[in-house]
Amino acid sequence: MRLHNLALRDFRGVKDRSVRFPALGTTVVVGDNEVGKSSLVEAFGLVFDLPDDSKSTRIRDIQPVGQDVGPEVTVELTLGGHELTYTKRWLKNRSTELAIVDPNGRRQTYTGREAHNEAERLFHQHVDPVLWQTLMVSQGQSLVLPTPADAEPLITAVTAESGTPVDGASMPLVMAVEHEYLRYWTRGGRATGDFARSEKSVAGAELAAAQALKAMEEVQQDIRRAERLTLDLADVDGRSTEHLKSVEELRERKKATDEILLRRDSVKHRAETARARLENHTRTRIERERLLDEVERFTKFDTELAERRADAELVAKTAAEMVQAAETALAEVVELKDLRRTDVQEAERKVSELMDQAELDRLLGQQAELIDVRARIAAAGTILDRIKVDDALVAALEDARAAVVEARAALAAGVPEVLVRRLGAEPVELSGTGLDGEVPAELGFDESTEVLVAGELVVGVPGQVEVTVRAGGEAATLRSRVDDAVRREKDLLKKAGVKDVAAARELLRKADTASAELHEARRTEKSLTAGGDPGERIAVLTARLGADEDAEESDGKQSAVEGVPGQMSLFEEFASPLDTLFDDFELPAPAPNDLDAAQRALEEARDGLAEAERLLADAEFAAAQARKAADEDRSEAQNARARSELAGERLTAAVEALDAARAILDDEAVAVAEGEATTEVEGVLEELTAVQEQADEAGADQVAGELADALSVAKRLQDERDTLRDALRTTEGRLEQSGRDGLATRRDVADLELAAVRTEHESLLRRAEAARRVYETLSRHRAEAQTKYSEPLQSRIESLGRSVYGPSFRVWLDDDLAVAEREMDGIRLPVAALSTGAQEQLAIITRLAISHLVSTGEGSVPVIFDDALGWSDKARLRDMGALLGRAGDHGQVIILTCMPDRYEYVPKATFIKLDG
Repeated sequence: MRLHNLALRDFRGVKDRSVRFPALGTTVVVGDNEVGKSSLVEAFGLVFDLPDDSKSTRIRDIQPVGQDVGPEVTVELTLGGHELTYTKRWLKNRSTELAIVDPNGRRQTYTGREAHNEAERLFHQHVDPVLWQTLMVSQGQSLVLPTPADAEPLITAVTAESGTPVDGASMPLVMAVEHEYLRYWTRGGRATGDFARSEKSVAGAELAAAQALKAMEEVQQDIRRAERLTLDLADVDGRSTEHLKSVEELRERKKATDEILLRRDSVKHRAETARARLENHTRTRIERERLLDEVERFTKFDTELAERRADAELVAKTAAEMVQAAETALAEVVELKDLRRTDVQEAERKVSELMDQAELDRLLGQQAELIDVRARIAAAGTILDRIKVDDALVAALEDARAAVVEARAALAAGVPEVLVRRLGAEPVELSGTGLDGEVPAELGFDESTEVLVAGELVVGVPGQVEVTVRAGGEAATLRSRVDDAVRREKDLLKKAGVKDVAAARELLRKADTASAELHEARRTEKSLTAGGDPGERIAVLTARLGADEDAEESDGKQSAVEGVPGQMSLFEEFASPLDTLFDDFELPAPAPNDLDAAQRALEEARDGLAEAERLLADAEFAAAQARKAADEDRSEAQNARARSELAGERLTAAVEALDAARAILDDEAVAVAEGEATTEVEGVLEELTAVQEQADEAGADQVAGELADALSVAKRLQDERDTLRDALRTTEGRLEQSGRDGLATRRDVADLELAAVRTEHESLLRRAEAARRVYETLSRHRAEAQTKYSEPLQSRIESLGRSVYGPSFRVWLDDDLAVAEREMDGIRLPVAALSTGAQEQLAIITRLAISHLVSTGEGSVPVIFDDALGWSDKARLRDMGALLGRAGDHGQVIILTCMPDRYEYVPKATFIKLDG
C-alpha cells in the first residue's frame, strides 16, 4: 500500500486541507500544535472503518463544535496494484464514492454502502492489520516495541529470505488439525468435550460395578463378623468383672498412703526454704570476703600513692596545701538496725502434737511471711520510683570531676603562682582579676597567701610600692577550661539533685540495693506460693479441725515471722541522717531484704573504680602534656596531687561500702548466720530422709500410678464391651437389610453397563490420541521453523542499529519476534532496563527493519511516526536522521512533528508545512 493524497474538510479543527505524499522516500509533515497533524492519521483510519451512516461517537467527536456540517475525507492510494480514490462524508449530506483503476487500466466506480464494502474488502485483502498497526505509531506510542509475529507479510518475507517454510503445512490444514485436537483436549492437554464426558461415564460405571461386587462381599463378611463379635463380647464381660476386684483393692491401699505423702510434701517445703536461706548467707559471706580484699588492696595502692605524693611535696611544698584543700571524701554513717529473726522452729514444736494442727500453723506462718514479702515488694518499688540517679548520670559526674581536677592541674602548671607575706607594720593590699580561689583584700601581720594568677594580680603597700603580676597568653584559655569544667560539674550535680559525686554514687548504690531487695522478695513470694495459695489450705484445715479460736490465736502470732533470719532491712540502710530523699513519704514496716542487691551494688562500685582508673590515666596524660610548658618539679607535684585525690576517692568508696555492709551485719554475725543455716538444712534433710524411707516402705509413690493404670484398664474394658455390643447390633441390622435387597441382580446390571460404556470410550480414545499425535508433531515443526525465520529480522535490526550505535550492537528476539535484549560494548541488558531514549530509538529501528523486509512485497504499508524522537540527544538525532533518510529509499516513511529541528539531519527528506 502507498498513500498518495489525503484531503480533509470540516474535520475537527481543519476547515479544508489536502496533503500529497511522495510514493517513495521520507516525508516530514511539520505543523504547530492543534494544526491537525494527528487528524490526518485518524481520518485515514475512519474512512475504512465506519460507513457514512454510522452513529458512533468517534464520528460525532470529529464534527466541529457548533457547526452543522458533515466531516469529509478523501484519500488517494494504491492497494495491490489498484489505484483508489475514496471519498466519504458523515452526518450531513452523507455520501460514499469509490473509484478504482485496476492494473489493466479499467476503471470502476461505486457509491453508497457498495462503495464502503468494496473499499473495506480491498483494504483487508491487501493490508495485514497486524503489520498496519505495527508500522503506524500514534502520538505517545513511540516507546512501545512492536511484536509482529502474527503479521503475515513479515512472516512471508522472512520465510522467503531464510528459505525455511513457516509451518511445513498450509494454514487451513493447521487450523483443521488444531480444531480436531480441541474437540478432545484443552490447550493444556486435559480431556474435554465428549471425550471427557466418556471418561467420567467409564469411571462412574466402574464405580457402580465395584460397589455392587463389594456389597456382595460385605454380606459374607458381616456373617463372619457377627459370630466373632458374639464370642468377643462374652470374653470381655468376664475379664471386666475380675479386673474391678483389683481396682477396689488399690483404692484401699491409696487411702492408707495419702497421709504419708502429705507429711513428705510439708518437709520438702521446709527444706527448700532452709536451702534458700543458706544460699543467701553464703552469698553474704563471699561478698564480705571480697569487700575486705578490695579494701586491703585499695589501702595498699593509696599508701603507695601517698609516698609518691610526699616525695613530690619535698620539691613543691606549696602544692601540698592545694592538694589538702582539694576534694575530701564524705563519709556517710548508716544507722544499724538489727533485723529480727523468726523462730519458725518454736511454732512447729508448739503444734507438733497433731499433724493437721502443725500443718495449719505452718500455713498461717507462711501466709504471714507472704504478706510481709508482698509489703517488701511494694516498698521497694516505691523507693525505686523516687530515685532518679542512674549509671549514665553517675559516669558523667565522674567524668566531670576528673575534668575539673585535670583542668585545675593544668592551670596550676601553666600560670604563675605568687606567694605574698606581710613582714612589717605597713598594710599589704591585694586585688586583681582571674585569680584562682579566695584572695583576701588585705594581709594581717605575718600573714601569707598563695595565689594562682590566671589574669592580673596587684600587690600594693599604700604610699610605698605597687607590684603587678600578669599571666601569659595561655592563662585565659586554661582558666576558661577550669570554669567550663566546674560549670559542667555543677550542672550535672543539679540535674542529679546531689551535692557531690559521692552522694550520687550513694543514691545509685541505694537504687541497686532496692532492686536487689525487690528481686529477692519476688523470688521468696514465688517460693511461698509454689504449692498454691496457703489461704485455701488454711480454710480447709480450719473447717476440718473445727478450731476457730485456735486459728485466731495462730493469726495473732504473725509477728513471729515478720523478719527472716539473715535478711537485711532495705529501709534501715537508707535511714541516714544526711539523706533527705525519702523525708516526704512514710516508710513501710521493716521487711526482710534480699542481699543479692548488695553484691550487685559492689559490682557496680567495682565498675566505677575501673572507670575512675581510666579517667586517672587520661588525667596523667593531660598532666604530662601540661608539664611540657611548665617547671618539671611543680608539674610532677600537681600530677601527684591529682592522682592521690582520685586514689583517695576510690579507697573512700571501698571503705564506705564495707562499712555499710558491716552496719547491716558484722563479720562475725555473717559466719554465725551461715553456720546456723547449715545446721537447719541438715536437720530438715534428715527429717525428709526419714519420711521418704517410710513412703518407700509403704510404696506410696507407686500406688497412685497403679490405681490410675487399673482405672484406665477398667475404662478400656468397658469401652471395648460397648464397642463390641454396638458393632454386633449394627452388623445384625445390615444382614437383615441385605436380605431384603437384590444384590446379585444389581451386580449383573452394573457389569453389562460397564462393558457398553468401555466400548464407546475406547473408540473415542483412539480418535483423541490420533488427533494429539498429529497436533504435537505439527506444533514441533512450526516451533523449529520459527527459530530459523527469526534470523532475517534480527540481522536487519542489527544492521540498521550498527549505523547508529556502532559495530558492537546486537539484539535478541523472543517468540513473538519482539526485541527482548540489547548488547553494546559487551554489556547485555533487557529492553526494560534501557533508558527512555534508547527504548524509543530501538522501537524506531525495529519498525524500519520490518518495513525494509516487507517493502518489496504486495503487503507493504507506509511507516508513520507521529511526534517521535522526543527523548534523543543531538548526537543520536543526527544518526537517527540519517537512518530515517536511508529508510525512505526502500519504502514510504511519513513523519508528523511540531519540532522540525529533530529531523534536520534526515537526508533527501520532503518537508510539508501545515498552516493553521
